[in-house]
Amino acid sequence: MQVKYQAVILGGGQQAGNMLFPLCQDYSKSLLPICNKPMILYQLDVLESAGFIPQDILILITKNHQVVADLVQRRAEIFYVSDNSDSGSALLEAHEKIKKDFILLSCDSMIGANILNLLDFHYSTKATITCLIKEEDLDKKQGRAPISCNLNESFDIMFVGSDHSLLHISNSDDDDQDNLSVSRNVLLSCESIQIMTNLFDTHIYVCQYEVLELYQKLIKQVIDLQNWKEEFLPYIIKHQKNVNLLNLITKKEQGLFHERKQQQFSIKVFITQDYARRLNNIKDYQQANYESMIKGNKGIPLYQSVQDFQIQYPPDARISPDTVIGEGTRIGNKVIIQRSIIGKNCTIGDHVKISNSIIMKNVVINSNCLIQHCILSNESAVGHGTELNKCNLGNLASIEPNQKLVDECIIR
Repeated sequence: MQVKYQAVILGGGQQAGNMLFPLCQDYSKSLLPICNKPMILYQLDVLESAGFIPQDILILITKNHQVVADLVQRRAEIFYVSDNSDSGSALLEAHEKIKKDFILLSCDSMIGANILNLLDFHYSTKATITCLIKEEDLDKKQGRAPISCNLNESFDIMFVGSDHSLLHISNSDDDDQDNLSVSRNVLLSCESIQIMTNLFDTHIYVCQYEVLELYQKLIKQVIDLQNWKEEFLPYIIKHQKNVNLLNLITKKEQGLFHERKQQQFSIKVFITQDYARRLNNIKDYQQANYESMIKGNKGIPLYQSVQDFQIQYPPDARISPDTVIGEGTRIGNKVIIQRSIIGKNCTIGDHVKISNSIIMKNVVINSNCLIQHCILSNESAVGHGTELNKCNLGNLASIEPNQKLVDECIIR
């Protein structure tokens, strides 16, 4: 089944991985592994299961991320944007490649929600933009994993109307969170309004094609809206009942792709309790990896991987059942690994202890090391007798033997 939408994935530009430093130093965020599988492949799996074909999936990346293009070839079309493009400006650069209504995704938005339900909701409500919003139950969330995500920091404050309209949104990056202002016209547009503080924006949006036209017209009016989430979306939410804005989107030129007439401008929220997480910081990235190892009913079906290979390790090694080990990894004598993910082709020396850690591919950990609550990026190396606790290593980073480091960020 082919859906009548395009999918546009923001593949990450020059500044996209700043909050994931040092993991994205000289490395594309979309390639960061979740349970030894690059994030971008989960995006493609979700879209393909919903009926999207390669011709209708567009990935926006910069030219220095060619490795991403090589990975996803034949599964999507690649469009190269300027190195300094932000999310909104990248979308505008690719506007000629977008031919119909579209779903916009960030490469670090991991979801288990049904995309088809989201698309059906968008169509049935005749929304101009539909935002996929995750609702958290804080009571159930506590104690779910050893390292909790930044819930208090990542929650948005939203005013949601009785007709699912999004009337206001503010997040932790807003300059003035003590004073929330909503226009009178917006408040009067709904019979009742609910203020919700346990929601966050997943950075997944379904848009009518006309949204691109509106975006272009606003930019031509010298309005600085380069970032979709932080600038464009809050602007149109705030001004959604403004007559001038409505006039911009209702004016139709000859020869445009769509013939339908726009009757109103509406921003809706599709609120889900299914799995959804945006992995734009270290803690949420760790959390998603730990959740990928949960088995049974509480597991995340999207992430469940099946290993079709056997790892050979010495009989005196102790590997916990909730550990994932990549193909080609060599494990030494008397190694203990608990609740961790080990990538492909790693070398783990004798008498090494690893717990609650993410070890990417081609990492070398020499003998007698202790690794706790750490992330070791591709091709990093740890010297003999070193102890690391809550440390993050960038690509190709190395640590001298017999070090004891806590809360350190190490780059090459």
